[in-house]
Amino acid sequence: MKSKSWEVELPYPWETLVLILSEPKKTLPFFPYFEKLEGNRVSFKVPRFIFNFGYEFELDVGIGRNEVIYTFRGDKGILTVTFKMEDHRLKVTASWAGFGETFMGKPLQNFAKGIAEAIKEFCSAATCPLVKFSGNEGEVEHIDSGTAPALIKRIAMELGKDFVLEGWAEDGTYLSVKVIDGSLKEIRVRKGMKESVIEADVPVVELSSELFEGLPLDRKFKIKAKKI
Repeated sequence: MKSKSWEVELPYPWETLVLILSEPKKTLPFFPYFEKLEGNRVSFKVPRFIFNFGYEFELDVGIGRNEVIYTFRGDKGILTVTFKMEDHRLKVTASWAGFGETFMGKPLQNFAKGIAEAIKEFCSAATCPLVKFSGNEGEVEHIDSGTAPALIKRIAMELGKDFVLEGWAEDGTYLSVKVIDGSLKEIRVRKGMKESVIEADVPVVELSSELFEGLPLDRKFKIKAKKI
């Protein structure tokens, strides 16, 4: 068996982590090497040299005390991802026993790191200032450059990797955010006759306040989001 681990600071309670990990269908699409999810079957594609090795699994989720285990069982082997909390740190360990085990060191390291960083970001999104969000509509108090990334990550958890988010403030300010294949592609803010358009290509889980600085977002918005 080959195993690799990665640790991140996680200043959130255990309950927040369990909330995120208990819904793998929302978080798996943001894992490295993810290809598709159909029912309880998950597919990953791991590039090795000039080849792309495809792996298909059945997923089981186990939740214990300070530990969550994702077990992926497939014809080519067993992939185990363990999430363990200790002293406000999250340790993610990815272990593989099966086909290509000798060559899986770097992919497992990338897998563990990518998962740890994604889960950290989704935990931060759980603190997003959403007053309510039901179906595809909601209301947000006080969006600014600091809270906008958390809002987008929260919507990504609900709707997946392809969506458009729109917001309207009482003073007429209009906000539009487009996410395609898990990356933010466009931010559009219009206030009166002035419009700001920012084109980007930043993965949702890597969003920071930098993209939103200077935009007129410091207000209350009613929002709608829809898959595209």
